[in-house]
Amino acid sequence: MPDLEFFADRLHYDGHREYTKAEGDVNYLDGTPLKRPIRMPLGQRVVAIAIVVVGIIIGLMLVNNLVIQRWQQNAANEQAIVDNLAREASIETVPNMASLVHLANEDIKATFDAAGYQYFDMSESDESNDMVLYKMPSDVPVAEGADLYRSGVGTLTGEEASRLLTGGWYFAVDRAGGTSMVVRYVDFTTGDPKVAVQNAVNKQGFDAASITESGVDESDNTFSTGTVTADEQSCIWRVSALPLAEIYSISGLPEDACYVGVRING
Repeated sequence: MPDLEFFADRLHYDGHREYTKAEGDVNYLDGTPLKRPIRMPLGQRVVAIAIVVVGIIIGLMLVNNLVIQRWQQNAANEQAIVDNLAREASIETVPNMASLVHLANEDIKATFDAAGYQYFDMSESDESNDMVLYKMPSDVPVAEGADLYRSGVGTLTGEEASRLLTGGWYFAVDRAGGTSMVVRYVDFTTGDPKVAVQNAVNKQGFDAASITESGVDESDNTFSTGTVTADEQSCIWRVSALPLAEIYSISGLPEDACYVGVRING
């Protein structure tokens, strides 16, 4: 068996043993070396400082690149929204409701087809007399627009929403207990619900003299309502508008955009 004293003789510091105290069979190491100040050699300190400086420079460069990329992306998104909003306005293609109120669903679709409209049919059942369509902007393929619409308008980015809503409109027919038709669209240009209502009334050709009531209802909708004759039958119409921001919170869209609805009951 190796001599333990042989190994103990080789535990030394500066040529002498580090054992300085013994109590019985127990030897205690000299703690003096542990009390010495710990200092990094000058060369190593220079290298460490250089590494830190290089790390800071690289970090600043990465942060700067991220900031620039984010700024460029935001600028591109803002420009895309501006370009989207410059396209044909929805009000330019909304259907004349009085001319449709007594048509069957297939006849309404035929009218839209003849006008060259592309639309997404959201009707729940072919057996129902109800119908729900979304007319796409002229430069948005139906499949793309349908995907955007299905994802929920409120979840879209400003670029996506402006692409889908500028030139597009929602159209629905409800035949339960009579015929009720509605078209809804976003007015990005007037900036005032009252003006948006007046523009829609004019576009539909409703006679101002037929207006029976105007104002703001309990839901804060600015509205006008009146009567119109369609196929020798008297129908009631209602046009309403309110700020788009009260329905959807979509960053990047004009804050004064209006959500407009035109309804006719035959």
